[in-house]
Amino acid sequence: MQKLLTSFGVAAALLAGTAIASAEENPIKLGHLSVHTGPYGHFGPHFDGASDFAIGLINENPPLGRPIQAFHQDWGTLGEGQVARRLVEQEGVDILYNISHNYESYRDWLLGFVAQNGRPAIPSVFAGSQRVEWGGTPEEPMFRGSPMDTAQAAAVAQHAQSLGATRVVIIASEDSGMQMSQDSAIKAAKVLGMEVLADIDIQTEQTSYRSEVARANSLNPDAILVFSQAEEGGIIVKNAAEMGMSVLFLGEPNWLAEEFPRTATMGAINRQKGVYIVGYTHSDSPAWDYFKEKWEASDYARLSPAGDSYTMQMYDMLNMTALAIEAAGTTDAREWANHVREVSMAPGKKVYSYAEGIAALKAGEDIDYEGVTGSYDYTDTGVVSGQFAAFSWNSPSEWEQTALIDGTAVLELDAAPMPE
Repeated sequence: MQKLLTSFGVAAALLAGTAIASAEENPIKLGHLSVHTGPYGHFGPHFDGASDFAIGLINENPPLGRPIQAFHQDWGTLGEGQVARRLVEQEGVDILYNISHNYESYRDWLLGFVAQNGRPAIPSVFAGSQRVEWGGTPEEPMFRGSPMDTAQAAAVAQHAQSLGATRVVIIASEDSGMQMSQDSAIKAAKVLGMEVLADIDIQTEQTSYRSEVARANSLNPDAILVFSQAEEGGIIVKNAAEMGMSVLFLGEPNWLAEEFPRTATMGAINRQKGVYIVGYTHSDSPAWDYFKEKWEASDYARLSPAGDSYTMQMYDMLNMTALAIEAAGTTDAREWANHVREVSMAPGKKVYSYAEGIAALKAGEDIDYEGVTGSYDYTDTGVVSGQFAAFSWNSPSEWEQTALIDGTAVLELDAAPMPE
């Protein structure tokens, strides 16, 4: 009898070992469209690290028992579309993570691939740059990890008005996402009754924007709203200071990168009437407490403060992606799309971390994931709301939150029609 039990024990151990080996040999592949070159290249280590942090926590108890394996690929040189194809066709990724401004150029190919192959799922913190009617379905399994860029731009205009601005100039880089933001800010400013004196486009990666800044200054605005990456914004503020200007500047979340104060210099920033960055903030909840403690105790904390918009949103987006895979019981993107709302919206047990969520799902419970940045109540096209706030730089390495911005009012402003 003892020999029989021993034989069963050995067999069970062998089977368990085989299952573990099988899971490790068949990971869930995640292709990360990262950026290490070009005007956004400084974000690459940050975005990779924030993603790896979340994946590390997920892999302590991975969905379907299969760890997530990340492939971080730079698209800054080759282009987003070409790198997306490489990840999907050559690496065979189950998840194409963080599609961005150039998604439209390869969208038709990608959706055809999804229809034929059932992969990849398309979660993205940057999909707010895409048309609001795209996503959120099995046919287009794209879900956003942050609000629409148009809403963020509306929040910039709303905060400018709250600071007393009535006459504004709006500057934007010549790329599709920034141009979308500029259009939204123009509309929002007009809805709010502000006068838009001019909208000015700038080329990326220039060493000076003195002529554009001089044109804006000649119009005597109360505020200049700028949609650009961090270094471009820094150059604009520095040029303004060099020209003796003192005006109210408002920028977008890219300006929370240290490249902004490093390029602008604190002297130029302090010379202005104000330099505010409108981004996203966290909710005061168990989700924030758990995340903040884990992040600050990790090796990744050197990459950004815990309250950084991108860091928080990537953490939440990856948590929901993994929980939806577990709920679906498969990595098939079409089935996954049917379960994203199931794990992120009521009804269900409120959970505040991936660990809580996966345990509840494996116990057969329905869940409602409450993220660091709040609730993820998706629309039919995978659009989500957020919590907006304004920030300012205190030093070259430290910023602080200066104001909360009414998210409900922002969404109403974003949805309002252009005044005649």
